[in-house]
Amino acid sequence: MTEADASLVERCAREVDELHAFFELWFVGELPQRREELSRFVDVLADDFRMVQPSGLTRTRDGIATDVFEAHGAHDDVTVETSAFDPRHVGEESCLGTYEEWQSMGDERTGRVATVLFRRAAETPNGVEWVHLHETWLES
Repeated sequence: MTEADASLVERCAREVDELHAFFELWFVGELPQRREELSRFVDVLADDFRMVQPSGLTRTRDGIATDVFEAHGAHDDVTVETSAFDPRHVGEESCLGTYEEWQSMGDERTGRVATVLFRRAAETPNGVEWVHLHETWLES
């Protein structure tokens, strides 16, 4: 792996961790419910972003942004953990990787494995944007 590849992989792994830390703060209501705060999430999604949820439903950037905005403060005891970022393919402008995500709310714990495609985007916090995300349930 070249130095440029390693740098891109590090940016992607950091983006996964930081965005999920944002979700945790958002869902417990520690951040103000303002569009400016939500921009940390929305601005890192590509305009053509798509997400395939574990149910198989495909979502767009705008639909997910609306749902996340409305879920502000909905869970006072949620924790979100990510681990095991694994770059599966690294190109000059993009990185395909997988990671695990575990969410806990009260006594309920759910896990998923995610496959994500990132593309370089200089204007974002970590220099990458989310292009595609596909999640599959893991057994708890």
